[in-house]
Amino acid sequence: MVGILAGVSIYFAVHPADSVYFPPCPFYLLTGFQCPGCGSQRAIHSLLHLDFKQAFLYNPLFMPALLLVGVLVYLGYFGGKNRFPRLYRILSGTKFTWTVFLVIVLFGIGRNLFSSSS
Repeated sequence: MVGILAGVSIYFAVHPADSVYFPPCPFYLLTGFQCPGCGSQRAIHSLLHLDFKQAFLYNPLFMPALLLVGVLVYLGYFGGKNRFPRLYRILSGTKFTWTVFLVIVLFGIGRNLFSSSS
């Protein structure tokens, strides 16, 4: 818990784009292309400052992914699969997993094809 609070405090206080403490994306460094996760550190910083628009602009997939992770954690660890068994079956199914994978891959390709700047 202390580690989480420390991480949140650091992300709140320091903007990742202005700091040498946050690692750059290795995929971007090697290829010059943005990976599907590029911008997530800056999006976290923006969300902590309640700047939802800027978080979306940094990485449009980050907030939906964060919501999905929250739902999956609830279903898996806090009794959600017993309370919502149909939702659990859908979200833990193979079709859903492959759909999420496809969305991530297409997002990664699309953000590099259609972005005006890297």
